[in-house]
Amino acid sequence: MHGPIDFIVVGFEGNKFNGEVLDALGEAVEKKIIDVLDIAVIAKDEEGQVHAIELSNLDNDLARAIDLTHVSNSGLISLEDTDEVAELLDNNSAAGLLIIEQLWAKDLKKALLSANGRLLSEGRIHPDAAGEIETKEAM
Repeated sequence: MHGPIDFIVVGFEGNKFNGEVLDALGEAVEKKIIDVLDIAVIAKDEEGQVHAIELSNLDNDLARAIDLTHVSNSGLISLEDTDEVAELLDNNSAAGLLIIEQLWAKDLKKALLSANGRLLSEGRIHPDAAGEIETKEAM
């Protein structure tokens, strides 16, 4: 049984990654909050040329962080997926494409199924909408 599976695309200006991001990703995996099912790095240079960076060609810090996450199903991300992400990028920028499983939700899912619960709807509220939620909580 799997928890919810999400894809996340995160952009970075200047084709530079911050080690904090990788540390936080590794920490979430170590705490078994998420599992990284696949990951790709897509970069667009100053001339607009696109490069999908293979895991074996990543710099040492990034490669170590990805190894730390124990990518379990590499191959889920297709060339079509990386092409779609590349279309979102400005020149001289990069993006990380992650497919993650929300491990924290597996026990909840199991309990819901055991109680004959069924999913009627789902969605996601973007974190930028948090101000709306905070305003309602203050009332």
